[in-house]
Amino acid sequence: MFNKMLFFVFVVLFGAVTANEEYKGYKVYSIELENQIQQELLHQIQSDLIDYLVKPSLKYGVTGLAMVPPSHFNWFEEQLEDLGISKEVFIEDVYEHLNEHLTKERSKRSSDDEQQETFDIKRYHRYDNILNYLRSLAAEYNTATSRVELIEFGETFEKRPLVYLRVSHMNLNLPTVQKPVIVVEGGIVPRDWITIPAVLNIVQNILAEPRFLQEYDWIVIPVVNPDGYEYTHTNLRLWTKSRSTNTDLGHICPGVNINRNFNVDWLNFDASSSPCSHVFGGTEPFSEIETKMIQSIITTYGSRIKLYLSMQNNGGFISYPWSYERAASGLFRQHFLLGLDMVDAMNETYKLDAASMIFDRASGTSSDYARDNGIFYTYNIDIVQRGSVVIPEEDIGEIIEDVWKAVAVAATGMITLP
Repeated sequence: MFNKMLFFVFVVLFGAVTANEEYKGYKVYSIELENQIQQELLHQIQSDLIDYLVKPSLKYGVTGLAMVPPSHFNWFEEQLEDLGISKEVFIEDVYEHLNEHLTKERSKRSSDDEQQETFDIKRYHRYDNILNYLRSLAAEYNTATSRVELIEFGETFEKRPLVYLRVSHMNLNLPTVQKPVIVVEGGIVPRDWITIPAVLNIVQNILAEPRFLQEYDWIVIPVVNPDGYEYTHTNLRLWTKSRSTNTDLGHICPGVNINRNFNVDWLNFDASSSPCSHVFGGTEPFSEIETKMIQSIITTYGSRIKLYLSMQNNGGFISYPWSYERAASGLFRQHFLLGLDMVDAMNETYKLDAASMIFDRASGTSSDYARDNGIFYTYNIDIVQRGSVVIPEEDIGEIIEDVWKAVAVAATGMITLP
């Protein structure tokens, strides 16, 4: 912790270092569990400085990926040995690995890609470019019957517009009828870039298929955490938090993990009270404007919300509440049956279960908050990876169309459910 704090002090006093330079010497270890005891004692190889890019799962045969700083190599390897887990290094140097990946991606792009007139959702874009695209949608779809509204909730800590879309279709014969609502959010974990084109693709598809607009109003949050998302482009590709500095250590260790900042079992599992942790849950629930936006949406639309979908990138799962408790919510049967239909519709192999049974317990998540506030059908879609959370652009199209198949099945299922 002391070394990490010194690094941040150096950055604050002497300016930013090269992008991703903090990851120099970091390793990523493969964690393959062989028995239930290892699964139950997994907490022994977790700390504020160990960042799990993928959580291991004995039940589903998932090999975990743990990013470890040089200061913790010996400690981590000793813990692995104590648990009888083989020491396997997946990435020798995270900085070099990211540089190699980014160099390949840049070589595929021309220098003026971001200036193209046509916004390509099968590419990764900076936040300003995404905002411009959302504004263009709002301008294009603004008729008496079909409408895309860009709602600005406020400003982030770094003064970026925090926005969401309201996509609707008015029935001229029943203009006062309030339709059920589906909420979709992406980018709550900023390094999960793939979630953003996945959400934008959902918008394109619902605009192209009138039945989804005739039945529902849609609230779509393409980028829940704009500041963190921009930081993954300019500084640290694997950043997990916002960029606020509202603690005593804020200027040394900024940011809050937005998906640990909701008031459901806050700060108890896979969350930290340390501002320097990648799973820092904040000084209190809803300390961040990003969390307050989701709270406001759920409060505003209340019982009209029939389906809530949170997009993340943890490796090919569809999960349902609870995350914080080793149990499914009271709607286990309904969640499971609809989830099965979602999984069956997809080309990739996705696994289905309660979130806590897949990923271990986690407090303060958006999907648990949605379910805790009366939204019956609540899912995380944890998108498949391609070796890690850094997914090549060439894979975006295939992945996001697969995600849409699951979303379309869920939305269709809502039409027939009471």
